[in-house]
Amino acid sequence: MKIRCEYYAGPELKFLANLDMMHMMERALRRAEIPYALSEGFNPHIKLSMGTVLPVGLWGQNEYFDLELAKRVAPEWFVMQLNAVLPPYIRVKQAREIDSHEPALMKTINAACYAFIIQGVPLTEIIQRMEHLMQKPNLEVKSRGKKKDVVKDLKAGIYKIEVKGQEDSVIINLTVAIGEPVNIRFDELKDLLLEAGIEERNITDIYRQANYVKIMEDYMTPLEKVI
Repeated sequence: MKIRCEYYAGPELKFLANLDMMHMMERALRRAEIPYALSEGFNPHIKLSMGTVLPVGLWGQNEYFDLELAKRVAPEWFVMQLNAVLPPYIRVKQAREIDSHEPALMKTINAACYAFIIQGVPLTEIIQRMEHLMQKPNLEVKSRGKKKDVVKDLKAGIYKIEVKGQEDSVIINLTVAIGEPVNIRFDELKDLLLEAGIEERNITDIYRQANYVKIMEDYMTPLEKVI
């Protein structure tokens, strides 16, 4: 049996590396007595696949992992068992059985929404800055990936920009392409906002709001994709 889970990783985990996140989840699976499947060979490991890497410095509202089980269990039982042993700042929100031949999350997820929390700048001013930004023919920043000397044009990979007020702050949601052939990083988006005139001191938080499977103009979560 193969199961796909959606989970929340709170701000307390924003500086946890991806490998550390995986080790924490593996320890929780053992403590919860989940009947996970093991790989073969001299050094067997839990058949756990953590979706797209959550960058260090970010927390995630809707993250995903796939797990292969040695026997069939009810997804509701799985969620209850795992949440009983996980720290309070990480929670499995839902789980669903998927086909064993379902493509890996890394190959499936091709879009993500990053949220930037802005304080000290009026909503109307941010809306104007974002409108002006998207009217530009090119949105060039220096790559934050392996080729740091390369200038990237993010224009084609930015699908949506939504700006909304929330209490004493403003949230900028940027839905962008990730993976291949276009991969836009959150720190490249931050550089873009800084070039648009938003000062770094006004950016008080950044998190990944969602991961998507984008097909044409439709956006589905990795769980919706396998229904």
